[in-house]
Amino acid sequence: MSIFQSGQIGNLALANRIVMAPLGRARSDVQSRVPLPRVATYYSQRAGAGLIVSEATHVSPNSVSRPGGSAIHTAEQVEGWKAVTAAVHAAGGRIFQQLFHLGRKAHQGRLPGNALPVAPSAIAAQGEVETPQGPQPFPVPRALERAEIPALVEEFRQAARNSLLAGFDGVEIHAANGYLIDQFLRDGSNRRQDDYGGSVANRARLLLEIVDAVIGVFGPGRVGVRISPHFEVDGIGDSDPAALYTHVAEQLQARGIAYLHLIEPDSVEPARRLAPRLRQLFRGAFILAGEFDRARAIRALAEGRADFVAFGRLFIANPDLVERLRREAPLNPPDEATFYSGEEHGYIDYPFLAVG
Repeated sequence: MSIFQSGQIGNLALANRIVMAPLGRARSDVQSRVPLPRVATYYSQRAGAGLIVSEATHVSPNSVSRPGGSAIHTAEQVEGWKAVTAAVHAAGGRIFQQLFHLGRKAHQGRLPGNALPVAPSAIAAQGEVETPQGPQPFPVPRALERAEIPALVEEFRQAARNSLLAGFDGVEIHAANGYLIDQFLRDGSNRRQDDYGGSVANRARLLLEIVDAVIGVFGPGRVGVRISPHFEVDGIGDSDPAALYTHVAEQLQARGIAYLHLIEPDSVEPARRLAPRLRQLFRGAFILAGEFDRARAIRALAEGRADFVAFGRLFIANPDLVERLRREAPLNPPDEATFYSGEEHGYIDYPFLAVG
């Protein structure tokens, strides 16, 4: 199987097996979080990917990150995203919107009424968060009340409705990288004593309720889920990730969703890799992400570890990444100083290959 071969995700036919991974770039409007025209340009430049997964997009005003981060909970934001999806489709691409909630990785200085961020349990993430006053330690969050959880699920359902109105081909539920759904999944951050804590099945309950809600909007063939079993940098680890993600894969397979998106770099020791087991359990499209280059991606597909490979940083600096990989052409180096700032510079001004 070649990364340049056409493929299928859910009921979508894709031109190749190269996925543009979700990449937060903080280029939306600072106040309204509405995508600006440059966002449409950015994604349409990269429409050569078989599938684009948008930057993580806030489902609620109670999940707010750095200025310029995007959201999908207002009518104005929906209108802004319509221009993005139209530009991608006009360029022949497909795009899913990644939906997320920060949970304990938010900061009260950015939340309405300076409210504490919410989490499954009152346990702070390790590390620092950018605030209006500069970097500060993550705050101790407020544990969500049991009665508040249905409203949280509804925020994801409404966000999916908004994504559909905005013209997205589907949605990806962000259950990775230490954000709210991931916080519920892992016993390092979830110490609840109710039916959303304790057992693996209880800790996975929120994710699965959100998946079910979103399926009700898009249908299973237009829904994906992203997970990161090896992510531990903010103290979120789990005592038995194999058991946890085995259950998650089994439950997602039962729902027939379009794809499972696993972050598992080649640097993970073979004995700790979960992809072989999860791919046996989940028989939809399987996307592998994590520091892949051309050679590693080709090898991953040849070894049967994945159906698609997601590229992140390489897409930042190479809008025509698919063609560069096809030709084995030199790659533009990414300018890390402009990852989250710089307006158009470092965003839509990376050079393309010469024609011919």
